[in-house]
Amino acid sequence: MICAPCASARPAKRFETATLVETAKYIPCSDQCSALTSPAGAFCFRLSDQGGDEVLVGEGKSYLHGDKFSSLEELAGKQVLIRFSQRSLWIKPPDRATVKLRRGSLFEQFKDSGCVREVHKPILAEAYSSKRSAKIPDGAIAIAGSGKGDFQPLFLWFQCAIESDAAPHGETIACRRWYENGDSDGTDWYCAQTADGAPVAADLAASSAIDPLLSQAGRLVLKSGAVLRHDNRARTNDKLDRPGEACR
Repeated sequence: MICAPCASARPAKRFETATLVETAKYIPCSDQCSALTSPAGAFCFRLSDQGGDEVLVGEGKSYLHGDKFSSLEELAGKQVLIRFSQRSLWIKPPDRATVKLRRGSLFEQFKDSGCVREVHKPILAEAYSSKRSAKIPDGAIAIAGSGKGDFQPLFLWFQCAIESDAAPHGETIACRRWYENGDSDGTDWYCAQTADGAPVAADLAASSAIDPLLSQAGRLVLKSGAVLRHDNRARTNDKLDRPGEACR
């Protein structure tokens, strides 16, 4: 779990009013878990006292007392009292005992963009505070990886650029990827268009146009908020198996 010290919100010594934006249950270690692993509850809060622009995320997991976390789910969209430190959140519902959560989360499927950004902030901080391998180009940016468990990367380094191909419209986006140690993770391919079919200009396909706080491996989001369409065409050694096939 990456959390705590590099989170953005300052620690509070008193309870403040916050809105429980979203809740979800998920398996933090993905397919690396054992069959007996219980899900964790992920929670996202927006502090009302800060004009609604400060977000906190946290998790609760207990094999024996999971009901104390699931009881918070019914409060989604409602206000609660919250206190927090660098490592913990204390939630005080209006009609029950205070619940303690671990601050930080790896749940990336929050619908609210502020929640997703809060999940990714400490992950990217970890990337940029680590020693960068000489094999990783200077222009590469860190993107949250699939890191749920010991065998999946918490982050990857990406460098994206427009490339020409023989298909109609003749452009695709190639994103080279590297692990933290500088070893290659191959190339991820995207169409030169957004998920809704809008074309992407050449100057919008570069790594500098990608929003790293909203993106994650396999899903790249531009700073405009548009999501790039993933290129699902078959390739061998980065060459199209069927040249001329349209990006899809």
